[in-house]
Amino acid sequence: MKHVITAITTIFLFGTALFFHHRNSRSPEPTPAELQAEPVRSANAGDTVVRAAGRIEGRTEEIQLRARMVEQIDRIHVRHGDHVTAGQVLVSLDSERLVSERDLAAALVEEAEARKERLENGFRVSEIETARQQYNAAMAEVDGAEKAYDRALTLRQQRAVSQQAIDDLYAQLNALRARANAARAAFETIDAPPREDELLAAEAAIQAAKSRLRIAQINLDRTEIRAPISGKVLAVEARIGELTGPNADEPLVVLADTGQLRAVAEVDEYDALRVKVGQSVEITSDAATGVIARGTVAEIEPQMNPKRMFGQWAGERSDTFSRRVWIDLKPSDEYELPVGLPVDVYIRTSATP
Repeated sequence: MKHVITAITTIFLFGTALFFHHRNSRSPEPTPAELQAEPVRSANAGDTVVRAAGRIEGRTEEIQLRARMVEQIDRIHVRHGDHVTAGQVLVSLDSERLVSERDLAAALVEEAEARKERLENGFRVSEIETARQQYNAAMAEVDGAEKAYDRALTLRQQRAVSQQAIDDLYAQLNALRARANAARAAFETIDAPPREDELLAAEAAIQAAKSRLRIAQINLDRTEIRAPISGKVLAVEARIGELTGPNADEPLVVLADTGQLRAVAEVDEYDALRVKVGQSVEITSDAATGVIARGTVAEIEPQMNPKRMFGQWAGERSDTFSRRVWIDLKPSDEYELPVGLPVDVYIRTSATP
């Protein structure tokens, strides 16, 4: 009996200790703000406050820059934190091969233009005169051959030459006549102005060469990754000597316009109609105590999407749709807010939508 009482007492004490241990180890009770699922009344009568998860952004969201061709990284001109201007070179790729292709294309343009100019100018005076003299010489040979043939025909009637000699003189005369016709055609060709189709072909060759040059220049320009906007370099993932391209896992440079900081928030579908442009906003973060920034609702997305940002507070909905809202933040002397910082957004709205 004594052992039974001892066992019961031990179990009771162990259970009591386990109960108090479990009670003390529980998370503290959430505050009313953490429990809110619906908007709560603000200090101003007739207003409500909508809470939403968000993050800090620049005037633009993050811009991830990748190479548009597969090449090795040659130089890196910036570091994270640098402020850059639109058009500034951030990263340079190896361009030796593309420079040669550009130079070759430029030479082909010059060659095509020279051919057209030669066609328009025609042949040199000396070349035309040479062709004329060659034609005259051919005609002189024909004239001599005709006279020889005529004499041979006369002698044939007197039976002074054979028929074979007559045939040979006639063949020679025809050959000289053909050669004279060729000389005349050559002379007329170089002395004539260019035909329209020849000029069109020459112009087409020039345009094709220029297009090839433009393509070569575009490819060469793509070896320089430039800033599309003025802003701040958030990250540099490029490494000299690495082979990069449009399908690289990491962007070479991440850029954002931080001239005007904004907060982007996702308002729950139950509060979507309460939010309007111009409403005042307060921003808090786990990184600091109290309000870290204030601002005004600047833009509201016109469509709903599945929720993607979460505030990790008790009672937060995770399987609903949300409406994205952009807030222009006022400059703060107390905090330098980094882009991407998760924040809690409190939007002061009217009581009725």
